[in-house]
Amino acid sequence: MSEEPLHERMEAYERLATEATERARERDRVAADVGDQLAEAVSSAAQEAGVTIEPGDRSRDGRRFNFTARLDSAALVAAVTRTLPDGFVISHVNDDGSLDVEWTGKRETPSKREHGAILKAIVAEETVLDEDGLVDTVPTRKRVLSRAVELGLDESDADDRLARLATLDVVDIIDGSVYPDENFSRY
Repeated sequence: MSEEPLHERMEAYERLATEATERARERDRVAADVGDQLAEAVSSAAQEAGVTIEPGDRSRDGRRFNFTARLDSAALVAAVTRTLPDGFVISHVNDDGSLDVEWTGKRETPSKREHGAILKAIVAEETVLDEDGLVDTVPTRKRVLSRAVELGLDESDADDRLARLATLDVVDIIDGSVYPDENFSRY
């Protein structure tokens, strides 16, 4: 037991609790500001990437037409990657289309992390699942690399990163095709 009187210990406790509350409020304000700035960057990138409008069905009488807006998630990831402030990277593109942006803890974002996010987005976008949720078709390695080049990556850098993703069990490259692997959703 401490020799300090209990009322002095309680005063110290209250002072520390007040300081902790103030620091938590400051932390939350900073986090909200960072979130707002990241949202602006993602919004700007989404405008750059745009959407593709695809014609759908039309009525039998030809008077009503249906259109679907489709976001090119790989192009969005590439645009967001170029737009994010230094030190931030897309860590995951979720099934619902949302993006997880992560602070790397470094002043600059490692290009390998940026390239990996773009490659994963290409694989995810071009992987087709059947009605049971099983993989039906996947892109070829050549297709993934050519799409990466379309999105601004150097082919040799994209090839190196794709090989690294295979080493990390993020993708499997089998007979020239690229499959999502067991860690696909983790990295």
